[in-house]
Amino acid sequence: MKQVKCADLGNDCDFVAKGTLEEVMSQVADHATGVHKMTITDDVVAAVKGVMTEL
Repeated sequence: MKQVKCADLGNDCDFVAKGTLEEVMSQVADHATGVHKMTITDDVVAAVKGVMTEL
C-alpha cells in the first residue's frame, strides 16, 4: 500500500491518501482539484510520486 500526505507537498493540509498507486493518484487528483483548485499537470504528478511512501 502507498501513501501521500498533502502536507509533504508543501500545503497546510492534513489530507492523506492511502491505497494502490492508482487509488492514491485518483484520491490526490480529486483532492487537489476540489480543495486546492489545482490543475493536474505532469509536474504535479511527478511531485506526488516523489513524496509517495510505501506502507
